[in-house]
Amino acid sequence: MMEPVRCPSRDSPDANAACAQHPTSPMYPSKRQITLADIPLGEPLPFSIYDVEGRVLLRKGVVVSMIEQVESLILRKAVMGTTTPPAAPSAAQRAGAPMRAAPEASPVYEQVGSLILNLKHSYATALKTPDQIDLPSRIMQFAARLQALCTTDTDSTLAAPHLDYVNPYLIVHQVMGAVLTELIARRQGLGEEQRLIFVCAALTRGIGLAAVQGEIEQCDGPLPEALKKAVHAHPLQSGAILRRAGVTDDCWLDSVEHYHERLDGSGYPQRIAGQSIGLGARMLAIADTYSAMTKPRPYRGKAWVTQTALRDIYLQKDAGLDGELIQNMIREIGIFPPGSIVRLKSGELAVIKQRTHKAADAVAYTVYDQRGMPLLEPMRRETSNPAYEIVGMVPFTDCRAAAVTIKRLWLK
Repeated sequence: MMEPVRCPSRDSPDANAACAQHPTSPMYPSKRQITLADIPLGEPLPFSIYDVEGRVLLRKGVVVSMIEQVESLILRKAVMGTTTPPAAPSAAQRAGAPMRAAPEASPVYEQVGSLILNLKHSYATALKTPDQIDLPSRIMQFAARLQALCTTDTDSTLAAPHLDYVNPYLIVHQVMGAVLTELIARRQGLGEEQRLIFVCAALTRGIGLAAVQGEIEQCDGPLPEALKKAVHAHPLQSGAILRRAGVTDDCWLDSVEHYHERLDGSGYPQRIAGQSIGLGARMLAIADTYSAMTKPRPYRGKAWVTQTALRDIYLQKDAGLDGELIQNMIREIGIFPPGSIVRLKSGELAVIKQRTHKAADAVAYTVYDQRGMPLLEPMRRETSNPAYEIVGMVPFTDCRAAAVTIKRLWLK
């Protein structure tokens, strides 16, 4: 169980020291029966799996990609272990043949997609059969993985959730907010272990909405009063769920319960203000606001394009949201974040692949030609060329016919 720490306000001299007091990613317990939540789909197994008689079924490092495989293992009452007996050398190895190189890691874009699927699965397990998952440990593993992906390829890590319109909004929204939280905290100068707990908070901030998310998404207008109350209560509900799951870290819980508070006291659920709002909650507030603005929801109408969302957030600086942290986010993601769809002077629609702060510096790839026809292969355009300068932005929902072409940019 994690030792709780107090989560001080951003200006507290103890902020960095207190928030660093949490454990690193835990080890799996040895030899216990596996559950649905134990196996990360699309990622190398962090342990080996054995049958009830101790025979190896799957060795550590094997990738399981289908939920049916997991269910089959559970039916066989398979168990997990942290260690695996060394495999006997093959005939080829005994004969001195060269060993096959280890498979290359999948593109970061795909790894983020796998993480989204695993978070979805973990949410479902935690809410339906909480005794079958160690939620704090699982979330910390996801958070550490997300940090590593941000370090490896920030552009792909940003683009993947931004362009994901297949998985449930609530889950993608958590991941997008977690990526932004990591980048804001990194720009703020926090160390990796300090940032980890805030990324954990971002990944779980909306778990209290999961029970009513289906109803919310069915609304095609203003939310009815009962759902409004559920939305306003969800930060505390999320905190309660996390406490029952075993989360005891004050920074984690404080960030989740107060990320909808605002500096001017206009937020919810407790209408606290100013320095009473901790650093984690302030960072999550900005990340959550940007992610929500750039994703469409029936009861809120069309999604905003990234530039409009950034401008609106900037206008809230030091009134509702922390101005310094807003600047940190903009410096990290640019005014044209990866995955932004832009209209070129040529009449083509293009997608931005890399973060940039100036339109003329953007690396854009056309996905629709001048006639509005989607292209099979994206074509690079230099926006410094007057013929291809950026003249506007377009929401991704207007470009879904080119979704496969757009995704291909990050899979090469």
